[in-house]
Amino acid sequence: MNPRPGAANGRPARLRLLFVAQIVITLLTALDQTIVATALPTIVADLGGERQTAWVFTAYTLAMTVAMPVFGRLGDLRGRRALYLACVAGFVLASVLCGFAAGFFSLIALRFAQGIGGGGIVVLGQAVVADAVPARDRGRFLAPIGAVFAVASVVAPLLGGALTDTVGWRWIFWVNAPLGGLALLLAFRSVPRIVPERTGDRFDIVGAVLLAVWATGVVLVAAWGGSTYPWSSPVILSTAGLVLVAFGLFVHRCRRHPHPIVPISIFRNRTVVISSVLAFVVGAGVFGLVGYVPGVMQAAFGLSATPAGTLILPLVLGLMVTSLLAGHRMARTGRYRDFPLLGCTIAAAGMLGLAAVRTSTPVLLVAVWIGVVGLGVGCFMQISTVAVQDAVTDRVVGTATSTVALVREVGVSIGAAALGGLLSARLLSGLGDRRYLAGLSPVQLRTLSPALRHAYAETYLAALTPLLLGLVLLFVVALAVSLFIPDRRLSGGARTTGQGRNEAVGHQVASHEGG
Repeated sequence: MNPRPGAANGRPARLRLLFVAQIVITLLTALDQTIVATALPTIVADLGGERQTAWVFTAYTLAMTVAMPVFGRLGDLRGRRALYLACVAGFVLASVLCGFAAGFFSLIALRFAQGIGGGGIVVLGQAVVADAVPARDRGRFLAPIGAVFAVASVVAPLLGGALTDTVGWRWIFWVNAPLGGLALLLAFRSVPRIVPERTGDRFDIVGAVLLAVWATGVVLVAAWGGSTYPWSSPVILSTAGLVLVAFGLFVHRCRRHPHPIVPISIFRNRTVVISSVLAFVVGAGVFGLVGYVPGVMQAAFGLSATPAGTLILPLVLGLMVTSLLAGHRMARTGRYRDFPLLGCTIAAAGMLGLAAVRTSTPVLLVAVWIGVVGLGVGCFMQISTVAVQDAVTDRVVGTATSTVALVREVGVSIGAAALGGLLSARLLSGLGDRRYLAGLSPVQLRTLSPALRHAYAETYLAALTPLLLGLVLLFVVALAVSLFIPDRRLSGGARTTGQGRNEAVGHQVASHEGG
């Protein structure tokens, strides 16, 4: 991908360098999110912590969810370059230290530190691109980066398994050192220096604390509910109550405080609201489902772990194809309204196809339907972020970007928790006296008699079908909401923050309100 030569006031070389930096940094963070999965049994055997296994992932997700809005707002107030470089350096350092962890709790703490850096990288990276690349070129710039993230997320578990089996699990973290050093060097050379406008705004610490409490509660309810604790347990109910109270106080704080961490005024912008809805749908409807696809293929079709895992590849390929096409089309026309409409329609059709799957359905057809979902979501996954960045004033572009990212992460947590909890409850109810089958491993399931294995597979799919139909409805709702997206043309110039001076790009554009 080559950014448009004139996009940054005659500085195509710097844009190309920024593109390479974003690719390397995205590869780094995407690998580290999922590379631990296949190495986890070995890590547990070495460090102990059988009861805290889930926290290796939960700590990272929790820190990332909390950090995103904080770094988004700080970037708007203090400038993004120094924060971004610090997040990259902190992420790499925490990754390397994870390889030296002497105990399971120290590993969890370091994974939390990784998540803080990762949250900053996700939000500030997108905002940095908004600083340097014109809005209509941004989809074409971001699409390959999103494709790298998707591919790396699939490849990472395989790489983690290979490293664990050869040189040991600690190398899944140490391998980040050379890649991280290259990423930091490229970012240092390419991230634009922007001087934010002095507005007198201050960072709202109390608001940040309330947001952290709310986000933490959401992640904990999603992580604990139905697994560690029953959904009706006092722990889950009290945590859910804390979530509601914290959210109410946070909204009240944002409405009353002169410099809120998330200005409520941005939600008066129709594009921000609709893009947030689309982000939630992507999180809940796609990434919430991804974690269950391999399990479904093992339970209902008797596949082993590796072939079942490859069923994610059609989703990745679909995302890559349509995100690239949509980005190039948007760069030519400056229009984006049709992409969410088309994408939600295609994704709903793909989910409907998956809902019709039975034990007699060929695995190839299942892969096709998964690919159709990817084709649909790829039409608007990156474009919704670009639309938000173009629709708000320069002073809050980081805050708006982080808000959409936060909504997507909340969607992932809620979607995964809801799908997992409902699937488990429906499966146990459907099995009746044969509930013990739900506790068998895929290997043990394959040793059952053909009749019993078929009955279990049919019950599993019967439990899953209404949930997939619910996801179809979710995409239909997103389609209806997308009808209200303003039909506007993206700006063609690189932006600055407020009236600040962009030293790397040097191209001034007027702040504007979208919607």
